[in-house]
Amino acid sequence: MEKDTYFAKLVSLGCHDVRTPLATVHGFAKTLERVTELEPPADRYVEMIGKASAEMAELLDELSLAARIESGRYEPVLREVDTLELARAARVAARRGRVSVEGDGATVSTDVDAVGRGVSA
Repeated sequence: MEKDTYFAKLVSLGCHDVRTPLATVHGFAKTLERVTELEPPADRYVEMIGKASAEMAELLDELSLAARIESGRYEPVLREVDTLELARAARVAARRGRVSVEGDGATVSTDVDAVGRGVSA
């Protein structure tokens, strides 16, 4: 049976098409923050636009990754890394007070970015 990848392709194309206008919004928000002295509450609104557009970009990255996995087009970038290093990075991403890292590490071959996204989620 052939795997149906139409939905994954649609998601991938949608993510790609939304990135350009989103990058424009994010870029202008960051430019306004850098070069303009905005009065309250406009400064807060521009900051919110910047943060929200960055979050949307992360969501698009995750959806795009899921679509690549679903369609069989995901190729992990494997790298040798120490598990203790991965755990410490996850601790930083999860805010120090919520995660404790102890013990010895071991070398593994993994996709470091994917592991980081999964652990911090």
